[in-house]
Amino acid sequence: MMAVEISGVAKTFRASHGPRRVFEHLDATFPRGASVGILGVRNAGKSTLLRLIGGSILPDHGKVRRHGSVSPPVATTQAYHAALTGRENLHFVARVNGFDGDAAARFVACFAQMGEAIDQPLSSYTRERRSRFLFAASYALPFDIYLADEALFGGTGVFRERCAELVQARRTQATLIFTTRSPQMLRRFADIGAVLHEGRLHMFERIGDAIRLFRSLDPGTASDTDSAPEDEEDEEERFADEPFGPSA
Repeated sequence: MMAVEISGVAKTFRASHGPRRVFEHLDATFPRGASVGILGVRNAGKSTLLRLIGGSILPDHGKVRRHGSVSPPVATTQAYHAALTGRENLHFVARVNGFDGDAAARFVACFAQMGEAIDQPLSSYTRERRSRFLFAASYALPFDIYLADEALFGGTGVFRERCAELVQARRTQATLIFTTRSPQMLRRFADIGAVLHEGRLHMFERIGDAIRLFRSLDPGTASDTDSAPEDEEDEEERFADEPFGPSA
């Protein structure tokens, strides 16, 4: 049984220098209950692929079939309003997706140790609190399919490790599809490895095979022994600085 099926998808964007074709005829399937890690060099189309899977953009041609509920990308800010409190935002997002807002708010308040901040406007959050809220909120709702664009988890110190443990727990309960440039993250969190290159998605049952192909395309790839993949930290910085959705 598949969680996501992509058939003959084409996608082209308009750019200042002319059309940029990302996919011409993409076919791919993602098994239900699997954790699929997608490696790719910069500008390979990883974010575009996740946006197509999530439905935030539509293909020019072809079809994307989703069998189950799909999360927004982990730590995205666009679903939240800066003028609303953390609790109000969680209730809104949960209601839109048909989930229990009270349960989501309790989970985030406890897991991210929000204290009274859960009832304060998101615009008042410190950078660290903002990061904790976003990552905890991403896994607070029981989606069938979780999407993560580069950043699977965030925060610092003990919270970061607890967040990584939460990702491991969620991948046993649902389908996880994530992109990365870190072989270490692939080994740690993926059941199936994939490499996106020149508009094609190459899937591998053996993680090592995916990593070898990726390294042949990007010789500067960080070693598996690196303790903190640079792209994970870079992406956490991006989410921490990304603006929330429109304020009231």
